[in-house]
Amino acid sequence: MSEGWLFLATLGLIAWGWHSSRKAHERVVTIARTVCRELDVQLLDDTVALRRLRVYWRRHGFELIRTYRFEFSADGVARESGDVALNGLRLDWVRIEHPDGDYFVKIP
Repeated sequence: MSEGWLFLATLGLIAWGWHSSRKAHERVVTIARTVCRELDVQLLDDTVALRRLRVYWRRHGFELIRTYRFEFSADGVARESGDVALNGLRLDWVRIEHPDGDYFVKIP
């Protein structure tokens, strides 16, 4: 009987991880589109890629920090990159390697 519960708990953890990853990915795509639109640049390939996944243990529990990379073009030729970090599903910071100068915005 305990093996059945362990299997169900493992399956539930995998399903939660997959669902959480999908929600985070969708959120970052929306953020990247918004940032590119505000900077008047073109989001390339309309995709983002997970670069880093970190877990921090805090007094109130753990925090899952995901860092994603996306690419954009300011002139339609050169590829530039930017990063977005999420703390859970909350935007933490955005960094853009823009040809006119790098931008870094930390969200309080």
